[in-house]
Amino acid sequence: MIRWLVDKYLRKKLQHKKLTEDQIVAETDKSPGVLMASGYIAGGALAAIVIAILQGVPKQGLANFNRAIEDWSTAHNPLFGEHNGDLLSMIPFFILMLLLYLVGREVILKTKSGTT
Repeated sequence: MIRWLVDKYLRKKLQHKKLTEDQIVAETDKSPGVLMASGYIAGGALAAIVIAILQGVPKQGLANFNRAIEDWSTAHNPLFGEHNGDLLSMIPFFILMLLLYLVGREVILKTKSGTT
């Protein structure tokens, strides 16, 4: 959805340059947002590898740590638990989506020459 919104903006921006459809697609594929989205995918893959490695750690060592974190979260974090648990994970997700949109539109982290 973010890619569609950014592409719509970039197509409008590139429309006055009289480019062919293939050239417009090539230009939108070079936007900084595409690079950032690829980084998100790579980061997710690396996180999955770390999680898989941690599955091989002795269970008792992680169980005590996880129990301590869960006890602290239950006592001190109002967003932790049944009804509000998903809300906590959505906050960083929305921030990442907003950053991706702003980078794709080149509002932040502009390239030197911009999209040409």
